[in-house]
Amino acid sequence: MSGPKDAPPPAILILDGLGCAGWAFERIVPLLSEGRRVALMHYRGHGQSPDPPRPWRLSIPTLADDAAAACDHLGIGPVVAVGFSMGFPVALELYRRHRERVAGLLSLAGPSGRVLDSFQGTQNFRRLLPLALAATRIARDVTTRTWRKWLPSPLSREISLRSGQVNAERIEVADLELYMRGIAAMNPELFLAVVDEAQRHSAADVLPTIAVPTLVVAGARDNFVPLATMRALVAQIPRAQWKVYPAATHALPAEYPLEIADEIAAFIDHTVRPSLSSRT
Repeated sequence: MSGPKDAPPPAILILDGLGCAGWAFERIVPLLSEGRRVALMHYRGHGQSPDPPRPWRLSIPTLADDAAAACDHLGIGPVVAVGFSMGFPVALELYRRHRERVAGLLSLAGPSGRVLDSFQGTQNFRRLLPLALAATRIARDVTTRTWRKWLPSPLSREISLRSGQVNAERIEVADLELYMRGIAAMNPELFLAVVDEAQRHSAADVLPTIAVPTLVVAGARDNFVPLATMRALVAQIPRAQWKVYPAATHALPAEYPLEIADEIAAFIDHTVRPSLSSRT
């Protein structure tokens, strides 16, 4: 939690992407914390949150309930739920299940669910997921050793930079390395279990019911959640605001940290706060 305790509402709750624990917001949170309360949640088994006991309860609704519990613990609310990638389905479930806590919604390259359906324009990754899950369960020790050796390696970093999955001219190498180290520190079986849950889940039915200010920000070069998917999402949300970064990929918060911080701040100051005032 950062920012002054006496900052006016709403607070900002960052619901991060799959396998993420703040790497894409390293340069954003300090900027937003100047005059605002900012919380960045680490999901179960991510970052500073320990692995949950088995049997794992990793559904998107469960993560949304965790977010509500975190807000209670921190004493914050109402919040603008900022969902990066998988974090936006979590934000939508937070809105569904704890509507009174949510003053606004903001998607950063975040779909409404079924995160693998459009990845790379193919459904092959969705089809391969059960095989990957089975492999991690059968050869748990080998999988973990390979996972933790390969992901933080210089070769893995170079492949990421050259593959077009990130904008190599915009992203800081240190941020990418932080992401790789964070993923490598995770239990690979738990990581894939969260992928499986995220793929099964959809909150598309929530979109037409949204009655709080909503901003959707997308990257035109995003191969994970293509622009067409994001356009279809925003079209279903009443009165949603819409912004596209032409050179951004799925890593747009890390590629455009100053701009994204400004987007979030302006959305809160000019749209969410006036909306809150009109309701009180």
